[in-house]
Amino acid sequence: MYFVFALSGGFALWYHVGVMAVGQCMISFFAVWTVHHDCDRSHQIARTLRGKVKNRISFEMFFHLEHHLFPKVPTCHLPRLADRLDSAAPELQAHQVF
Repeated sequence: MYFVFALSGGFALWYHVGVMAVGQCMISFFAVWTVHHDCDRSHQIARTLRGKVKNRISFEMFFHLEHHLFPKVPTCHLPRLADRLDSAAPELQAHQVF
């Protein structure tokens, strides 16, 4: 691997690899802690997100409660599932990511 970096001789490649390594280290914060912190293990184990703008900004990736309640539902169908859950159990949207 070092041979590839030596051939390129550029700072840009080293910078890119460094930034990617930092991003890889931060994924646990964004993917785990933000959706599970301050949740009750026996009742509501994850957080969710509501609001069209917030979901558009986050690429609709914070429907985590819905993911835990119905793990077999594909990610692309989670927004529709969230709408159905809001009608059936509005108390589930109390714990939101942001």
